[in-house]
Amino acid sequence: MEVKDIKFFNEFTKPFKKIALLIFTFTLVVLLFVIFSPAVSINADANKQITITANQVIDDDLYLSGETLTIDGTIKGDAVLSGQTITINGAVNGDLIAAGQTITINGIVKDDVRIAGQVMSIGDKAQIADDLIAAGASLESKVGSKVGGDVSFFGAQALLAGTVNRNVLGAMNSLELRGSVGQNMRVAAIADPNPLKLPFIPKPKATIPEIPEGLTILDTAKIGGKLTYQSTLDAQINPKAQVIGGVVREELPYKGRHSEEWNASIQPQTSSRIILQQLQRLAALLLIGWLLLRFVPHWTQALTTTVRARPLPSLGWGLVTVISIVLIVILMPIITFLFSGLLAFVLPNLALPIMSIGILFTIGISVGFAIFATCIPQIIISFLSGRWLMEHLRPNQVTGKITSLLVGLLVFVAISSIPLLGGVFELIVTLMGLGAIWLWGKGGIWDIKHRQPMSV
Repeated sequence: MEVKDIKFFNEFTKPFKKIALLIFTFTLVVLLFVIFSPAVSINADANKQITITANQVIDDDLYLSGETLTIDGTIKGDAVLSGQTITINGAVNGDLIAAGQTITINGIVKDDVRIAGQVMSIGDKAQIADDLIAAGASLESKVGSKVGGDVSFFGAQALLAGTVNRNVLGAMNSLELRGSVGQNMRVAAIADPNPLKLPFIPKPKATIPEIPEGLTILDTAKIGGKLTYQSTLDAQINPKAQVIGGVVREELPYKGRHSEEWNASIQPQTSSRIILQQLQRLAALLLIGWLLLRFVPHWTQALTTTVRARPLPSLGWGLVTVISIVLIVILMPIITFLFSGLLAFVLPNLALPIMSIGILFTIGISVGFAIFATCIPQIIISFLSGRWLMEHLRPNQVTGKITSLLVGLLVFVAISSIPLLGGVFELIVTLMGLGAIWLWGKGGIWDIKHRQPMSV
């Protein structure tokens, strides 16, 4: 990444670091509670289809994980949910915290909503009493929806057609406002090509609205305070739209593809270097992947089977792995110095060796984890995705291991080279791979032995 890109990223994300940290925290909580869901009387089919029916009332907090979650009843406490498809038709009296591919809120939430997903929809009858904080690919609030507090969004695109009583804050590629904002609106709408339209991005089953690049304010929109925005393009503001506090455009450090400087100078200078770096990375990962498939094929197969069968737990335990390593790296020097100081009075001859061992152990685990985390998880996920792609592209033919690995690595390198989106994608891949290794190490692979293993 160029120095200009790094400066842009730091400046661009500065107002939204609290939001990103909050999204990261609650996503960790969701994934950690996947294996600690309390026993409640619900309609469930092998933990895939889980429904809280309309006549059911949960008197406490609810923690659920499954393929499809539907809440038609009433949750008197908080609801912490993790699944592929999550639908809230009933009422949640506390906070709603959810992570999934598709999240739909049609009911009532009497406190905050914190969600992360690919497609997030706030229905026309939805009522959120306090703040809505969301991160993901697409957020849509429909006409008739109401948010009593602020709306904060960090992702690819957002369509706001409902009512927001207070402020709107966010950073995205595209934003369209059709509804009303009670107070101020401060956003960054970059207006680069929409990443959701890339051909290799998985398409969700839910419908994603078409939103123009940049910031668009329609004639039905009303902002009670000031509109402050950053973008590479001028905002498209309909003359009939009401912006009571006026419009202020701030300079965006990143000039984007619409800038002459970018098109005439930066892009030609960096494109060949970027391509060379990605080719070098592809070759290195392919070599390491070949060594894994050649000398430890059963271990590689076990890890890919784990990710395929348990993607969400793999992602959750990946976060646990990273946090554990960070804690070890932080605490080990402290423990070493304290223990060495104690030995200095009791057994002074052992103080220096113990301190040296502790320091070397900390350095070794830090360097080893860094090398391991930048290679192995990427190879595991690439091999899995490559095999999956070849099975769908050539269903009646057997594809070799190296061919599958190469196809997967090509897709991985292509996506990970996209600014911003690539970093998020690579983080998810790394966490899932590390989580699979954790599950394999603790014997989790035997929990799924009834599943059909993936052939290699």
